[in-house]
Amino acid sequence: MIAAADLGGHTLTAGLVESGRVLRKKTVPTPPQRTPAAVCAALAALLAELGAGDAPLVMGVPGMVLDGRSIGCCPNLNGWDGLTDYALGELTGRETSLANDCDCAALGEMRGGAARGLKDFVFCALGTGVGGAVIVGGRLVRGRRGRTGEIGHFPLLEDRGCGCGGRGHVESFFSADVLERAGEKYGYGRDMKKLWEQRENAWLARPFAEGLRALACAFTTLTHLLDPEAIVVGGGLSRLDGLLDDLRDYMQPLLSPVYRPGPEMRLARLGEDAPLLGAEALWAEVHPNG
Repeated sequence: MIAAADLGGHTLTAGLVESGRVLRKKTVPTPPQRTPAAVCAALAALLAELGAGDAPLVMGVPGMVLDGRSIGCCPNLNGWDGLTDYALGELTGRETSLANDCDCAALGEMRGGAARGLKDFVFCALGTGVGGAVIVGGRLVRGRRGRTGEIGHFPLLEDRGCGCGGRGHVESFFSADVLERAGEKYGYGRDMKKLWEQRENAWLARPFAEGLRALACAFTTLTHLLDPEAIVVGGGLSRLDGLLDDLRDYMQPLLSPVYRPGPEMRLARLGEDAPLLGAEALWAEVHPNG
């Protein structure tokens, strides 16, 4: 049995996983500070409540994980850049391994969710930020240092700062944080469901149109580069009514005609279970004997 955690800017999920089954899990709001100390304290309390004992922990982090050992950049949490698996183990009080959250979710969905049976697909998580993972030939593509799939940091021909330190990235146009800030700025609050329902309002139309076009540019790039069977979309924003239809409409003029109408777009099915199941798959890969 392992403990697994999925860290997000808005929610924190922890669970116990064994032999491809989630035994127990619980989700709580992410502490508003989003700092390592606050998040790890909440995570330690969750694992104690779940009865994790001394089970090793696989921590899925919404950022660029280097070689599975340290966090290179984590734009949507505060103070996580540069942290190692050892340092986080000290904070959680147990052996801790690091993984990218979307790598975990992609493997989970491939095990028994929306990506079951697919060999070539992209997983994209839409939430506090935009994350991704690439599966080719049924295997996770990691790249030189494990940073493959950072869809949210594809550059656009725009000059807007991104939390990662780059400029003009997809995530600086489409993410829960960006769109909630726009809603608050124009007096509509931060409830994403209500903001989405009012996306054609005169004040909200521009930020939503910019965000959808940015995401459509990213999906078009993925289509032209990888020619995937499907793009599987998860995360808190994926369930916004009509989102995938809107995205496909934005993609059509961007796609080369030979690629139209583009790959199938599927909603992720496993929800909170996907990253937990994928975390176990990654643990088993590194520790084949348990």
